[in-house]
Amino acid sequence: MPKSKEFVNSSESASDEESETKSTEKKPKTKGSDNKQDPPAKRAKTTDEENGAAASKSGANGERLYEIGKLRYVSVSEFRGKSYVNIREYYEDKGVEKPGKKGISLTGDQWEKLKSLINQVDKDLKKAK
Repeated sequence: MPKSKEFVNSSESASDEESETKSTEKKPKTKGSDNKQDPPAKRAKTTDEENGAAASKSGANGERLYEIGKLRYVSVSEFRGKSYVNIREYYEDKGVEKPGKKGISLTGDQWEKLKSLINQVDKDLKKAK
């Protein structure tokens, strides 16, 4: 079935021949907002955000998640006795956010190296614009 919003009258009687020229009509548009529910309210800023500290939330294992984008978070975790900085993309499964495959785990040394390179990366980013 065509995705067009037009419909054609397919009757072929002699009296309908005149009306066939006018048979291409558009269906009246209905507003979809009548059936939709109101969107959820935006999150209010916490006092940490107002004081200049980054807002965070608690992850599944109790680690703090710092949002850097839609469904992208930075967290600190431990694995085999070592601390790692995780930059990871999350996905929603049945209303619960879960870590996805896309991401990177940095050791403490790698994190320090990344922090030392921030100014140079910022300069290169400005040049690229």
